[in-house]
Amino acid sequence: MYRKWMCVTENRKNEPSMAALPMAVGSVLGGVAMDRLGRKTTNLLICVPFVLGWTAVSMATGVNGVYAGRLLTGLCTGLLGPPTAVYIAEVTEQRYRGAALAMISFSVSAGILAVHTMGTFLGWRLVSALCSVVPFTGYALIWFTPESPVWLREDEDRRRRRLRAADHRDNRPPPPEVDAQSPPPAAVKPTARQCFGRPSFLGPLAVLSAFFFVQQFSGVNAVAFYSVTLLKRVGPDLNEYHCTMALDVIRLAVSVLACGLTKRYGRRPLAVVSAVGTCASLLCLAASVRDPGAQATGNVAVQAIPAPAATASLTPVLSIVAYMVFVNIGLVPLPWIMSGEMFPGYCRELGSGLSTCFGFFMFYTVIQISPYLLTNIGTSMTFYIFGTVSGVGALFLYLCLPETKNKSMEDTT
Repeated sequence: MYRKWMCVTENRKNEPSMAALPMAVGSVLGGVAMDRLGRKTTNLLICVPFVLGWTAVSMATGVNGVYAGRLLTGLCTGLLGPPTAVYIAEVTEQRYRGAALAMISFSVSAGILAVHTMGTFLGWRLVSALCSVVPFTGYALIWFTPESPVWLREDEDRRRRRLRAADHRDNRPPPPEVDAQSPPPAAVKPTARQCFGRPSFLGPLAVLSAFFFVQQFSGVNAVAFYSVTLLKRVGPDLNEYHCTMALDVIRLAVSVLACGLTKRYGRRPLAVVSAVGTCASLLCLAASVRDPGAQATGNVAVQAIPAPAATASLTPVLSIVAYMVFVNIGLVPLPWIMSGEMFPGYCRELGSGLSTCFGFFMFYTVIQISPYLLTNIGTSMTFYIFGTVSGVGALFLYLCLPETKNKSMEDTT
């Protein structure tokens, strides 16, 4: 993926952008599906097109077949986001919920490392075929998991309302399971339009959307995609495959660390520390690169090199490593964690779907505009912009982000 993104400035019809936009669409559909079908059933159904998508990529005879497969897998990735976060939040004990939700980020990091490792030694068709085994295995494992008790209660309430409504129309006495001794059904869930009129829905949606904006415009994907090229400029003899795998190992190790940190520390202090550290590392990275003579080739991003001083040559490397550490302990996992925690029960599916949809749309936007920024204003200025967004984001998160650690799903809302 890193190597493909490096060619974005030459050809914007790349694989990451092909998959990113369907992720946004899939997030909304995933929120609707888990409300209608349940968390478990939705996850089971998503596994089927996931297998088909990777199979289509592995069997593609042309670029259109690869695009079709990536569109399908991108859609499934978006579909998977809301029901996964909500299910984990609803079935996990309060004190373990943060660490369990942080496992999502860990799983993504482990998957990236595994795919890049396989891609180093195996052909892309075989790697795609092996990727199709993961959702196939996931289907078998999900089959034996229980449904979320929250959704089961909601489904039971809907069933009771239907029975009561049918009995009322037919003037029949209520059956034993819905007699006077049965607990009354919960209030009917408001419609999407009604949710948008409630501050308890709009507040978390606004905060999470801003959190996703800070996450993506702190360069979480742009810096990662460009970091291998930057490291190659530091040491021309470095192997790009080994650089990619080294960064993947760092990301995976920090993801493990994040699981422990989210269990021990609150969401807000962790988010603020992550944003401040990300800001500092990006500003150091911006100060350590320059863009000489790029107009000759018309591509500033490719020509960007570190400052020539010997004492400064190590600065970009340390800055990238520091960036990978700070951004992955908070800004990367926390928005996804809190998308399953912050919304009230009456709109949890809608809120999670819309907030993650916005996050994926920001991801798409960043990977589309980053080549223009790198080309037209230079690498250094682009990193200054990303660092500024992180710094302003730290202040916003300190002032506005609610704390959800060790709180029940009702208390967090």
